[in-house]
Amino acid sequence: MSNIDSLRFVKDRAFLCVMLLAVCIVLFKAVKFGLGLQDNFASMGNDDITRLLSVQNLIAGQGWFDTTLYRLAPPEGVSLHWSRYIDAGIAAIILPLSLFMSMPMAEMIAAAIWPTVILLVTICVVGFGTRRLFGMPAACFAVLCLVFWPLTADLHARAGNLDHHNVQLLMMIILALAAVWTDRPVQAGIAAGTAAAFSLAVGLETLLFVVGVGLVIWGRAAFNYGPLTARLLGAFAVTLPIASVIFFLGQTPPDAYAAAYCDQLRAPALSLIAVASLASLLPLALRRMVPGPAVQIVATVIVAAIGLALAWPLLGPCITGPYGDLPVAVQEAISNRITEARPGIDYFQQLPGPALVFMIPVLSSLIAGTILWRHMPQGTPVEAARRRALGQLLVLCLLGTGMVFIQMRTVILVASVVPVIGGVALAALLHRYLQSRDLTVAMLMLALAVAITSPILLVQPIWPYLKQANADAGAIAADCQDYSSLQALNAVPPAKLFTHGNFGTRVIWATHHDTLGGLYHRSAAALENGMLAFGLEEAAFREHLAGTVATHVLLCRNQNYESDFLTTLANNTAEADWLRPVALQDDAQILLEILP
Repeated sequence: MSNIDSLRFVKDRAFLCVMLLAVCIVLFKAVKFGLGLQDNFASMGNDDITRLLSVQNLIAGQGWFDTTLYRLAPPEGVSLHWSRYIDAGIAAIILPLSLFMSMPMAEMIAAAIWPTVILLVTICVVGFGTRRLFGMPAACFAVLCLVFWPLTADLHARAGNLDHHNVQLLMMIILALAAVWTDRPVQAGIAAGTAAAFSLAVGLETLLFVVGVGLVIWGRAAFNYGPLTARLLGAFAVTLPIASVIFFLGQTPPDAYAAAYCDQLRAPALSLIAVASLASLLPLALRRMVPGPAVQIVATVIVAAIGLALAWPLLGPCITGPYGDLPVAVQEAISNRITEARPGIDYFQQLPGPALVFMIPVLSSLIAGTILWRHMPQGTPVEAARRRALGQLLVLCLLGTGMVFIQMRTVILVASVVPVIGGVALAALLHRYLQSRDLTVAMLMLALAVAITSPILLVQPIWPYLKQANADAGAIAADCQDYSSLQALNAVPPAKLFTHGNFGTRVIWATHHDTLGGLYHRSAAALENGMLAFGLEEAAFREHLAGTVATHVLLCRNQNYESDFLTTLANNTAEADWLRPVALQDDAQILLEILP
């Protein structure tokens, strides 16, 4: 085949080529990072390790409705607020593999397969969805933005990422694309409602984004009333509560149906969904009799106000958030130490480099998309539909950006629309360049592509001048969480180890020991053990240990803790007559037996 024929083949089948390229990149990275996963898994995120522990418990026979980690903060354990649906998906990969290999190897292979499959499905949704809405060139660029942007391609999509954020991202992409679908409103509403309900069942972090999408769908029906917008709103408002109840019943024990948990899809969240659905559906029926948006808007506000007042006994306690019932000292420790849970401004002040890497693609796509939206033609029905769809995605992007100012970790939700908006803007710039051959347009297209897919290239030159956060005293040293060093702890008979921060889950995964410290808001004891206790000096630390079932204290060698006493122990510059060192084959940790 000649070069000209090859170029023509690529041009005629650009979408297929981009999709194949994206799949190859994803599979290559999965193999690359998956090969060393056994040795590196202990360095994964705390949520990833905890998810695997939960899956292990499920496979071992722990009840479907029982999500307690009994080896963390025994004897009560720590109750997780996560969904068993994700556990079941991962277990469905592990169990068949375990028939042909050891269980540890099956777990590591499944840990590589699970996020890879989720990302491949996400690529298909973004690619085919964008092509259906905005055409083939926009779809090609959207897929490339998704695959190269570190936030969507790496943060929760690499081998070993078993937390639920990649599933939530996929659900939010389905929800956003379905919300702006130009035809087939009933199917779109059902898809949007189901995706929103499943995302809430997986984790309530998406609640505000779901509310934002619901407002966009409601706004279309209110201000651009017609058969399509009314059917979309009706299908969404009916499907969301029905699907939410189904998912709720599937993961909630019958004796806890009325339990007012604020961190799961339980009675408070269901009551809010019911209020929102009724406030959307009842006024929509009035629209057939009374033209104009005024009556519908007023009726929606009235129904919503009445519904919220009736549901306030359930919703009121949730206003303080999931940390409201914790001791004040623990709440302050969480707000000061868990950086991604802080508002975006605070995160930027503490970690300006990573904040810029996260936000440059968001702001770039928002600005470029807004400029494009203002100049998009709408002379034909297709052009008008595309302009409306882009405008609604920009509204969602703006709402998501506002959520980042509340909590930095919500940037993963706004990522659901950034690749599509960026793809549309890049396709428009390419079209303009091919028409004009203007070098300025080409440079703008290149700059936007770099800003979305490789923001680190823009930040790297100024990185040395950015304020760097102080090292976290609770961070885990790399050699301390090395798999071989953790395995050395198995030479000691099973014990209950007093560990700092989120080190406990790593120890549980790699050893036969139980641990007492963990960063989970449903256990004040685990939080106090893992966070506050390691700031205590000798007398207070000894008194705190006496109130626990700990048999040993586990420290990372040469680590600096908030407590001067523990820092001296970790650096071998002091001893305590009530702690006896235990010999280990690996010197990355210091294990101290608590004497009577």
